[in-house]
Amino acid sequence: MINNFKKILVLSCFIFLNNCGYTPLLNSEKTNFYINELSFEGDRKINNYILTNLKKYKSPNKNGKSFDINIASEYSKTVTNRDDSKNPKNYTIKTKIIVKIVSNDGVEKNKTFERNVVMSAQTNKVTEKEMEKKYRKDFSNSLSRDIVFLLQNQ
Repeated sequence: MINNFKKILVLSCFIFLNNCGYTPLLNSEKTNFYINELSFEGDRKINNYILTNLKKYKSPNKNGKSFDINIASEYSKTVTNRDDSKNPKNYTIKTKIIVKIVSNDGVEKNKTFERNVVMSAQTNKVTEKEMEKKYRKDFSNSLSRDIVFLLQNQ
């Protein structure tokens, strides 16, 4: 009886979720824009992650707007607090980008995006570096989605 109920529940959920009409918001196949020129300043690692995420929008779309984009990025890791022996206890990792967008009709727009997180210091510095690298990559992916969302709403 319970086994049949589970099967019916799973089947019902599958049918409802499959037919709800969900489509991804940032589907690159249905974009109404393309990136004509993309230039970077600032932190090289952040810029490389963002470039990787935005490459798929560089192919020309004859029905879409074209944009020239300049991205200036900043990355900082500062000690938030220390323990009694003056060793770092927590860090604040902050990523900031300033995006300058120029559309094909000459309209210019500037937008600033920022992400930050507090990370606890690790005794193993290799683990700490890996966590920092993960945060940097996650921030870059999030900032790339923000840029795409901004371009879609221009």
